[in-house]
Amino acid sequence: MLKRAESKQMKMSFVTLEELMPQEHFLRDLDRLVDFDFIYDKVADLYSNTGRPSIDPVVMIKMLLIGYIYGIDSERKLEQEITVNIAYRWFLGIDFDERVPDHSTISQLRRRKFDGTTIFRDVFDEIVRKCFEAGLIDGKLLLTDSTHIRANARNDLREVIEVPDTPSEYIQKLDREAYELGLIKEPVEYDTTKTKEITKSVIDPECGLMKRPGKPTGFHYLNHQTCDSKHGMITDVFVTAGNIKDSVPHVKRIEYQIEKFGFNPDSICADGGYDSREVYEAMIKKDIAAYIPQREKPTPNCNYTEEYSPNNFIYDTDNDCYLCPAGRILKYSSYCKGKGVKRYAAKKSECQNCPHKEKCIGKSKIGRRIERHLHEEAKEKQMQHAGTPEYYEAMRLRKIWCEGNFSHQKERHNLRRTRKRGIERVTEQCLLSACALNLKRLVEILFLHQYSVIISVRKLFGLFFIVKIPVCQQHRNVTPFATKGYRKNSTLNTHQGYGSSPYPSK
Repeated sequence: MLKRAESKQMKMSFVTLEELMPQEHFLRDLDRLVDFDFIYDKVADLYSNTGRPSIDPVVMIKMLLIGYIYGIDSERKLEQEITVNIAYRWFLGIDFDERVPDHSTISQLRRRKFDGTTIFRDVFDEIVRKCFEAGLIDGKLLLTDSTHIRANARNDLREVIEVPDTPSEYIQKLDREAYELGLIKEPVEYDTTKTKEITKSVIDPECGLMKRPGKPTGFHYLNHQTCDSKHGMITDVFVTAGNIKDSVPHVKRIEYQIEKFGFNPDSICADGGYDSREVYEAMIKKDIAAYIPQREKPTPNCNYTEEYSPNNFIYDTDNDCYLCPAGRILKYSSYCKGKGVKRYAAKKSECQNCPHKEKCIGKSKIGRRIERHLHEEAKEKQMQHAGTPEYYEAMRLRKIWCEGNFSHQKERHNLRRTRKRGIERVTEQCLLSACALNLKRLVEILFLHQYSVIISVRKLFGLFFIVKIPVCQQHRNVTPFATKGYRKNSTLNTHQGYGSSPYPSK
């Protein structure tokens, strides 16, 4: 017969958050495995010992993490979701009769209390350190890539400004090295009055105008991420403007991870955007193999054929000279300041009388010239790794973890575009997105490491009975799970997956 449900809005029940919180829930697992009390020490110097009691900083950071774990990119919506979601309240420790912190409180704390601090970097680093201590990161092979994030700025509101046109730190380092080697007689003095024009956004001056083949043109930020190859854990996040080359911050970020976490990498891997002699030279000094594909650079207006391209000239290390395909010698002639290259030239008379002149210099009236970078030897040594089984394995893992992480973060963890402006606030967004992915993966992997799961399918009542057998009582100071049922919808694949869904099981 037809039954009408009666209204129960005013019914009183005596329940607790613990009773209503599902046993099989991601946030319950996360609370068991990760202790966020370290945040108190990180923010202690930001609070006074007197005055009105503040909102618990751990609650504030956890609220932000919930937003990134569950893809809630609006703080106003985050407040609304926490108000009605029992699991969120349980994780934050906010009882039924307690009011959820207002969305404006979150915004003002980020802008006034946490602005100009390293709190979000500290939280991310602490999570990475916990993963490293738990054996989920080995730091032997570091994979790096970057992705563009659309800036919160209109592309048509732009201005052209003049900025100092000074050589980069690496070029200045090469010029100093050339002076020490005696290639130039005196140190290089740069023209500080020289300027160049760049396009800036009127709305967000810290973003950059990105113009890359195959990428959208407009104002963007670049998120440079490094992942560990063992489980794809993100070990570093660094944000630059969209017009910065990928290779520029790479060396310093690798050095940061080695110093911060004590990594001892054997190799690194990146795509062709990191094909830089600066990277090769730095990795050679650290005895680290670099698996980076060589990027073919266009050579416009060249007079030579493929047979007489610079790649076919043989370099004589002992005599510091080049030998052309026709057997002519190109001797060192000069050092090019501001470029970091040595120039080698053949005699004019030899080139003009050479039978292969048309294939080599065309109608030029001077002899053939070749440029060699000061750190060309470092690149040649690193290029020897190309084509090896280790090289192909590293490139395969880079596609799985780096590109896979970016795809997952953009789809589920608020990385597709930014509502924020300025590198500091965009860095905060990228760090929290990386924290969300790391926490999901940490929970899944540690769970599987602690317990072997035996699933017995019983036809009686059509139920799954899951028995968990503890493998170890402790796993690097991590509290074991209670022996309740495990999530039946877990789909972790430690090689291609990104952890089970953090949403409550149905």
